[in-house]
Amino acid sequence: MHLKRLELNGFKSFAKKSEFIFDVPIIAIVGPNGSGKSNVVEAIRFVLGEQSVKSMRGKTGSDLIFKGSKDINKMSRASVSIIFDNTDRVFYLHHHNNQKINVDFDEITITREVFADGGNNYLINGHEVRMKDIHELIGSVNIGASGHHIISQGEADRYLNANIKDRRELIEEALGLKVYQYRLKESLRKLEKAELNLRESEMLRRELAPHLKFLKRQVDKIEKAKEIRSELTSRYQSYFSQEDFLISKISHNLEIDEKSLSLRSSEVNSFLETHTVDELVEKIEENIIFEKRQNISKFQEEISHHTREIGKLEGMISLLEKQEKDSNGPKESTNQNKHSGFSYEQVKNFFTKVLSALDDLDTQNLKSKILSIKSDVDDFIRIENTHPINQAIDNSFEITNLVEEKNNVSLLVENINKKVSQVGIEIIDLQQSLAIKEQTDRDSQKQYYEYISLKKEIEGKLEILNEKKNTLQRRRIDRNEEYNEACVLIGEQSLANALESTHDGIVDVDIIIQEQFRRELERMKIRLEDMGGGSGIEVIREFEETIERDEFLEKEIIDVTETITSLQLLITDLKETLNAEFDAGVKKINIQFDKFFKLMFGGGGAQLENTLIKKRQKKTDVEGDVENLVLDDEEIAEKEYGIDIHVQLPRKKVSDLDMLSGGERSLTSIALLFALSQVNPPPFLVLDETDAALDEANSQKYGDMLESLSGFSQLVVVTHNRETMSRAQTLFGITLGRDDSSTMLSLRLEDAEQYAK
Repeated sequence: MHLKRLELNGFKSFAKKSEFIFDVPIIAIVGPNGSGKSNVVEAIRFVLGEQSVKSMRGKTGSDLIFKGSKDINKMSRASVSIIFDNTDRVFYLHHHNNQKINVDFDEITITREVFADGGNNYLINGHEVRMKDIHELIGSVNIGASGHHIISQGEADRYLNANIKDRRELIEEALGLKVYQYRLKESLRKLEKAELNLRESEMLRRELAPHLKFLKRQVDKIEKAKEIRSELTSRYQSYFSQEDFLISKISHNLEIDEKSLSLRSSEVNSFLETHTVDELVEKIEENIIFEKRQNISKFQEEISHHTREIGKLEGMISLLEKQEKDSNGPKESTNQNKHSGFSYEQVKNFFTKVLSALDDLDTQNLKSKILSIKSDVDDFIRIENTHPINQAIDNSFEITNLVEEKNNVSLLVENINKKVSQVGIEIIDLQQSLAIKEQTDRDSQKQYYEYISLKKEIEGKLEILNEKKNTLQRRRIDRNEEYNEACVLIGEQSLANALESTHDGIVDVDIIIQEQFRRELERMKIRLEDMGGGSGIEVIREFEETIERDEFLEKEIIDVTETITSLQLLITDLKETLNAEFDAGVKKINIQFDKFFKLMFGGGGAQLENTLIKKRQKKTDVEGDVENLVLDDEEIAEKEYGIDIHVQLPRKKVSDLDMLSGGERSLTSIALLFALSQVNPPPFLVLDETDAALDEANSQKYGDMLESLSGFSQLVVVTHNRETMSRAQTLFGITLGRDDSSTMLSLRLEDAEQYAK
């Protein structure tokens, strides 16, 4: 497996699509500062899943996208693809993680895209995947997520700067021991989960124990209550048999009574429908008599009124006759048509109105007309007094008219008296008719009212019968409720079986005796409920379920305990295996480290050493009250080791890393990096200006080590060093074009030599 190509599109300074072909062991990337060489290294970091934007010299994901220039617009996305040769099928993915990803291809293409909003997409051979899948895929070929295979500018001495614990983790990853760490971490996670499950199961069982004891006591009560339930079943058998018999008997008696009352009610209603008292006719006749008597009173009032009018007319006639006797003037004919201001025809018309009013018998109208005539007569008298010549003639005429009017009124009074007599006769006839009818219907009315009374009596008995039926219905409801309660207490099937075996020969039972029997049942039910209530089926079922739950928890505790034991053994084995392989790897690294260190420094020595990480804890000495730093038992059991680096420079007494100069630290870092690559070489190694601090002599040594290392790993070297360039088979030149974007030029040294020849 080796790196074949790297494709950049819109990534940082690479606006246009750029393709780097890696088909030789050593590839050098060269170019002036600021041209974008390190962007190539960061593109490799990016596509392999680097999450720290800061390590790629950015703040947000959008900083990784080409920002635009005066000739090229700003881009909305950037993508990087890295292509590996997989003809030997070294790449693999666990199927349980993602069954949709197929890596059985000659080439594996990993692509990562970033968008302006900071979102990312990951693809394997064009199929969208998770970042976790990318890490697992590259982890299968010893390319870790920490990027130990990529040493960027300024990171060459990170192994030297790391603390002893972090340095151990870096070396474990370089040795390919991360798989043990993953398995160890997974086992610890499972162990933690198993211990949590164990605690939960033990807690649940402890919580279950009191309830289980309580249920056990309840079950014991239920067992004791079985005898009471058996006796109660027998009593229920007798009770329901007697109650059903009693209900049937009462219902039968009520049906007989209802039929009898219905028959009598039909007879009474039939009689009342054909024999009715004509109360309405009698009432009408009484009203007629009353109205006629009112008419007599009205006629009498009119007679009294007309009598008073006659008296007034007689007084007026007497007055006129007296005036006629006293008058000395000549008398003229009473047929004179006119007299000063008042005529005979007018007087005649007035009396004609009076006669007309008397004929109409409208007393109110008659009174108003008489008052009008009186007013005219007064005027006439006044005029006659002022004209004595005609006074005698007018008086004679007035007397004649008043006499005529008096006679008319007298005739009217006589007619009214006749009407009063006629109405009186009619009243007497009606009263006699009513008396005869009452005498005739007295016997039939007596019988009618007797039937009316009988009907009310039957209706009262029917109401009592309905109340008894309601009482019977309530008794049926009470019986059904008692039955349902009995089903709860002794079980529906048990009760049904008991009632089926009831004998038919039931003795007649009195209601009072049955009520006493029911009260005895109530007392037995109370005793049974005090013993636990109900049939106990639910309690027994809950008790059995609780026992099953307790047994399940017990079994689960045993299983989890066994799992914890096996996990602890596995963790111990993993730690032992990890430590053993790590110790063996450190020995191999020390051989190469010492070799490369002597090659770089011309002597001296260097080695890695396991160092115990002490967890310090303050404790107080009781006697001297002195603070001593000691390890407790748990800390001793959980020992942790780190890696310390010891160096010995030739011709110097220097063994502490802090005392090394910058160049010495760079040479030491390079020696350690190359040693790690020799022991467990990654498929490719990226070195970003790790030779910047080397002089000419050390550069030659650095070049020799590169050639030696290229036999194990493919090398991509970013450099300004001519010696390093001379060791590469292909050079990629990076320049900054006129459009302010990075441009790539490639040159194979073999082709250049042929051209030179």
